[in-house]
Amino acid sequence: MYEILKYIADYNNWIFEYARKDFHNLYNEAEQKNTPHLFVDPIQITEGFDEYNNVISTNYSGSFMLLLSSNIDEEDYNYRYQSYIKPIIEDSLKLIKEGIKCDGENLINNWRIIEVINAFDYNFDGVIITYSIDG
Repeated sequence: MYEILKYIADYNNWIFEYARKDFHNLYNEAEQKNTPHLFVDPIQITEGFDEYNNVISTNYSGSFMLLLSSNIDEEDYNYRYQSYIKPIIEDSLKLIKEGIKCDGENLINNWRIIEVINAFDYNFDGVIITYSIDG
């Protein structure tokens, strides 16, 4: 799953960060105003076995944030939604879903979207996705 998300970010010229949540807040690079930032938390991998201890299924679950840099002074939620959150949901998030399903080997079981504003000290707006994917 890491490779798929990294490839999608690289292909679309997004910022990609893979770390624990507490490390994501340390992000301190030069501002890239209209560039999505993909912050991926460590991925949980669950394997299922048959009676001969052969792996017969693999499930990837976890969460990631897809965010755009915003301004802390933009206090109107509707403006933030229209400017940052809606474009992430309608454009960037679709690219991630398509990329995950693209090879035909992955099945998205659960996909939960939570809107966020002013994430981290960097002031990001966007979405948090929690997922469960069979691969």
